[in-house]
Amino acid sequence: MRLGKYLSSMTKPELEEIRENLNLTDEEEVVFVQLSKGRNKTCIADNCMISTSTVDNRIKAITNKLNRLR
Repeated sequence: MRLGKYLSSMTKPELEEIRENLNLTDEEEVVFVQLSKGRNKTCIADNCMISTSTVDNRIKAITNKLNRLR
């Protein structure tokens, strides 16, 4: 399952627990929150004023941390 779809399907308490356990950087946390709201890469890039490749890199970092958590 894609990360955005996975996060947007979770409840607020579940998201909060995951967010606390992942030890995200400030930049990763911004992308995490946007993904959990169902936003796509382009929208996140526009909102954060970063490139879509930077969003991709942050999504990969979040995914790696999430996989280690499981």
